[in-house]
Amino acid sequence: MKYEVDLEDWRWKMIALELASDVGKKILAALQEKPMSATEISEELGLPLTTVFYHLSRLEFLGVIESEIKFVNKGPRWIKRYRASYSEITFKIGGG
Repeated sequence: MKYEVDLEDWRWKMIALELASDVGKKILAALQEKPMSATEISEELGLPLTTVFYHLSRLEFLGVIESEIKFVNKGPRWIKRYRASYSEITFKIGGG
């Protein structure tokens, strides 16, 4: 699926900042592969959990990723897993 954002839309700057960030790009790439929790992303990418949460909150707020909370027997506990909402992001110039 494709995510289109017009340059007149306020979200384009925040999305561009996430795509310009090495961490944002790594998180998006990881979530394209499979849904993961923040802890799994942190461990897989070798990033601090606080950094991962920062980027996940921004990406989710912008609608670029989605989350789902599920109960798992491991623990047992609730786990929030994130996944990419789109495989492509396009910036439109001038609304056309």
